[in-house]
Amino acid sequence: MKEEFLTLTFLLPRHKEEGLPEVLNPWPILGCEVRDASSEVEVTVFLRGAARDLLPKMKGSLESFGARDLTEGSQPEVDWIGEYRHQARPFRVGNRFWIDPHPSSPTSPPGGCIHLLIEPRQAFGTGSHESTQLMLLLLEDRPPVGARVLDVGTGSGVLALAAKALGARWVLGFDVDADAVFVACETIRLHPQWHVRLYAGPSRALAAKPAFDLIMANMLVEQFVPLLPRLRRLLREGGELFLSGLLVGQKEVVAAELAASGFEVKADKELGEWAAVVAWPR
Repeated sequence: MKEEFLTLTFLLPRHKEEGLPEVLNPWPILGCEVRDASSEVEVTVFLRGAARDLLPKMKGSLESFGARDLTEGSQPEVDWIGEYRHQARPFRVGNRFWIDPHPSSPTSPPGGCIHLLIEPRQAFGTGSHESTQLMLLLLEDRPPVGARVLDVGTGSGVLALAAKALGARWVLGFDVDADAVFVACETIRLHPQWHVRLYAGPSRALAAKPAFDLIMANMLVEQFVPLLPRLRRLLREGGELFLSGLLVGQKEVVAAELAASGFEVKADKELGEWAAVVAWPR
């Protein structure tokens, strides 16, 4: 039986949005959706049905914070991944990649395209997000032919597969999320022509020696910055580091963090509000 979720929708002055997570922190929030509403933002928070008794106190807290027009509602449980799978269509990234979300009924790629079968699951990297597409475009621009490649936070495994398909000699992907590695294993099995090694665990499981010609990390800035000193030790002289998952406005901050860890930015690429950078050891 599907669960029914509670919703609480309200308007909030735009300048208050930054402080909203702190106000919501004491409550058992499952998710939050924020939409523009002229000079305000319209916020909908989602809770389990069992939290209904908490709503009066929660509403009082939000009203004290400046929220108005608070409206309670409900929403049936939705299989969002199933809905996405049903609606998803194959698409091209750059000149080389054809991302196909339907492994059981694949669509033939355009001539010259690498066919990547990436079924939408609960792991990042379906190819639809700009940060993943930026990494694929960097790989297309700078094919890792004959390289030893490390994919940090491999998620679905799409980038590891793309590197192998473009001629990498040896590819290793890892993720601290064991569920993501399970998904990556399933993705790799769909491509028996390309062998990719995987493990679940942290970067410190790797010996701290320069073993890789290319390291890729498609992660949020706050996730990859602490890893930079270790990644520097894992990268060979003359090797390259691809970083994606940063906003265009974060490029200067990331360049400074890279410099502090012994890297220098060599190139960058932008797609919408997202950016990726190429760095190499100084």
